[in-house]
Amino acid sequence: METLELQRRHDLTLAEVEGMRERRGGHFTAQRGLWVPNGIGSRRKLVHELTHEATAHRNIVTNEGLNHILDVELNALAALTTWFLSGWTNSGQTPAATDDYAATTVTEITTSNVDEAIRQTYNANAASSQSLDNVGAVAQYTGDEGFNFEGAMLMAGSSAFGDTTDDAVHILFCLSQLSPVIAMVLDSTIDITYTIASSDV
Repeated sequence: METLELQRRHDLTLAEVEGMRERRGGHFTAQRGLWVPNGIGSRRKLVHELTHEATAHRNIVTNEGLNHILDVELNALAALTTWFLSGWTNSGQTPAATDDYAATTVTEITTSNVDEAIRQTYNANAASSQSLDNVGAVAQYTGDEGFNFEGAMLMAGSSAFGDTTDDAVHILFCLSQLSPVIAMVLDSTIDITYTIASSDV
């Protein structure tokens, strides 16, 4: 209904309307770090040498995520208090608005890819200027092997990689494709931030 109304009111194509929808969520930023010698004996330092942003038009707030916002704000559903930032690895997959926590088009990272045993918590700062983010409290993963980190996603319900529980408190809020992908190597790190503006949704 919203899509049809936007098309009619603004004389837009369906593709243009979908582009507007995708800009609503916010954006992910992923930064890869490498440990390199610093010239003093065997000591090493962390150098953040690649920063990739999933631009707004690549961000998808899922139908499930939008429904959750509406139910919390207008239908007295209890807000979820713990959210997690994770990523995926499979080549060539494109996230879709119909993706949900129980079934996505992408393959989540696992403990084979990263050192961490669980999904990392999204620690958001207090909202300011109608947006919030986790800058200053990034979610960090460390490569356990070489693999392509292709995208990021924000979810609630479980800290376990690969969990696909299908109920009202397990929510895939949004996901986004990084372009280009970030090539991880053993012991490299990736810092993930997510920024969302409340006026966008």
